[in-house]
Amino acid sequence: MQLKTPANALRLGLMAATCALLSPPVVQAADAPEDDGPWQVDAGLLFYQENDGRVHTFEPVVNVRRDLGDEHVVGFNFAFDSLSGGSPNGAIPSKSKVQTFATPSGTSLTPGSSVPQTYVSPSGNTYTSLAKVTLYTVQPGALPLDPGFHDRRIAFDANWSQPLAENVHGTVGGHLSDELDFDSLAVNGALSRDFNAKNTTLSFGMNAELDYVKPIGGVPVGGSDYAQLLKTNNKSKHVLGALLGLTQVMTRQWVTQLNYSYDRSRGYLTDPYKILSIVDSTGNLMSVSSTTATSPYRFENRPGTRTRQALYVGNKVALGRQTLDVSYRYGKDDWQVKSNTVDGRLRVPFHDNWYVEPHVRWYRQTSADFYRLYLNEADAIPQYMSADPRLAAFTATTVGFKVGVDLGDSNELSFRFEQYQQKASDRFSSLVNLQGLDLNPALKATIVMIGWKMEY
Repeated sequence: MQLKTPANALRLGLMAATCALLSPPVVQAADAPEDDGPWQVDAGLLFYQENDGRVHTFEPVVNVRRDLGDEHVVGFNFAFDSLSGGSPNGAIPSKSKVQTFATPSGTSLTPGSSVPQTYVSPSGNTYTSLAKVTLYTVQPGALPLDPGFHDRRIAFDANWSQPLAENVHGTVGGHLSDELDFDSLAVNGALSRDFNAKNTTLSFGMNAELDYVKPIGGVPVGGSDYAQLLKTNNKSKHVLGALLGLTQVMTRQWVTQLNYSYDRSRGYLTDPYKILSIVDSTGNLMSVSSTTATSPYRFENRPGTRTRQALYVGNKVALGRQTLDVSYRYGKDDWQVKSNTVDGRLRVPFHDNWYVEPHVRWYRQTSADFYRLYLNEADAIPQYMSADPRLAAFTATTVGFKVGVDLGDSNELSFRFEQYQQKASDRFSSLVNLQGLDLNPALKATIVMIGWKMEY
């Protein structure tokens, strides 16, 4: 399943590459050797678990980096994600009715035999699935979750950095990932120029990404009647982006950074697994007996373009032996989603070989202009519509800490524990038969990560 965060893997890669160029310079002695440096390995094991039996993730990650001499640096990143659990399908709870849905490979909302069933879509595509696993039911009052959700992702990143001229550095990189229903290929590059005795650094980076979307069971026709399960061919999308950054050494204890990013996505931006409920004036699921519809649900449909902009300000301040890292980010897009993020970390060393790093993050966003908790039967079906909680107005907080221990010989072991909580602004309805139901329950998640840094 395609699980994309607001900043996808490519944009994170570009940010990492550009921010590396923007970091304060490392001062070397004049007689420092120019030989190859050691391999630096940063490995981690991440576990992510949502509440109420929802999605959980297991993700090992390995980053390797080596200075080959004369500031020629090569780096690689390997990641593997395994996801499973219950995933919201976009429909709202019903107070009195049992709701029946099909898994993505489903071809009908009518139970069938346990032998493979073949389905030919209107576009001529042929799909085969096991009828015995295509349906699931949701009890009254429960949020509709697809219990059979599962996915896996394999990702590989590589980058190269080197001086191009005096006080000028360049970085190029690439990204390749494969999921069960999503493939991504990307390239990025960045240039930086040092000024003012390397106390000021200006950087510019660009990225290009091509994604191939191949949903399990085919691509549903956006806005179509859910029960008809109309499918079409696989889709693609591409992203072009840029980042302009400035880093300034303010004092010996304070470094500040300012970034502006812009990207534009074009192509298939709809989530093929999300639907919306249609209700009558009392809040009951729409009756289909007197309409041309065959179910009270519609597949979501999103615009084919999205432009996003963001402004980021970060500060690192040395407070004696402690280090404060605090940042603010403002983002907006042409879907009318606007966001504010404040993030803070304080690294507190104890003795000479271990430290504690508390972390607090606050995030708030407005909803997309086509977001709806549900559709009203009396209204015309809009062109664009989605009940995806990721496009709703919500506030989220992350609170946790990290503990690190220096094991000597450039080895460090770390443990991170965090709690994430997301609360939507629009959760309840005044309609009679929806009162008392939480239509968009709060999301809680636990994040645990074990890390190990070493050199050899």
